[in-house]
Amino acid sequence: MKRRGWTLWLLWVVLAALVVLDWHASAEHQRFAEPPPLALGHGPAPDAGHCSLAPGK
Repeated sequence: MKRRGWTLWLLWVVLAALVVLDWHASAEHQRFAEPPPLALGHGPAPDAGHCSLAPGK
């Protein structure tokens, strides 16, 4: 039982280290700078995200 506690502790330490590394290596995300996915009542917005673009454009 003692070995399981040590391995579980190691798992959480590695997971926390990966989260911290990702947090520091990532660029800041500006959540309000994204275009709307749909223009309500007018179909897909012409300048919206990747889902509204036709393949090959």
